[in-house]
Amino acid sequence: MSRPDFKKISQSLNYLAIKEGGSIDCLKAVKLLYLAERLHVRNYGRLITDDKLIGMKKGTLGSCTKDVIELKQEHLSKMAYEYVEARIDRSQITNQIITSCDANADELSESDIECIDKIWKSLGEKSAEELITLTHDLPEWKRHKYSIESGERKVVDLLTSDLFTQTDNDELDKIFSEDRNLLEVSKDSYSESEDIMQKLTA
Repeated sequence: MSRPDFKKISQSLNYLAIKEGGSIDCLKAVKLLYLAERLHVRNYGRLITDDKLIGMKKGTLGSCTKDVIELKQEHLSKMAYEYVEARIDRSQITNQIITSCDANADELSESDIECIDKIWKSLGEKSAEELITLTHDLPEWKRHKYSIESGERKVVDLLTSDLFTQTDNDELDKIFSEDRNLLEVSKDSYSESEDIMQKLTA
């Protein structure tokens, strides 16, 4: 997998905050971005931000996205830390709120924005708690449901092939309703990209 793109993560969070009116609940932003990532990889064979996708008690999310929101200096490079600090207002972080400081979205492609917009249009009115419940119905989270809920593991790496699996949730299935042929092409493209990156980093 490629290294997570902190610029795209920051701009995506800003974009969502702006759509929410300038500020957005952190958990809500994390869930919406994850779902946009899932939609994008199913349609275009790549993730929006190349984030490492993980599962936790409150559902699915991007690992670096979590670090960006929490601004964990020990987990971010100096460049990433300074970039995020200048673009996301965390003054209300104790209330789990982040505010956009930058409307620039030049790192996001048309397809990135298309998928974020589609997720926003479908789910933007939901609360963070409702989105957490929804992500618990994703097959990539259900695979690890027992180990997470039992407390055996707090964090799990998601199996990327599960991103291409159909859900058994009617609301999610309306969003993730790609043509089967397109889905196979996207899955093959993503798998090939992962194989190439593994060989380059071996």
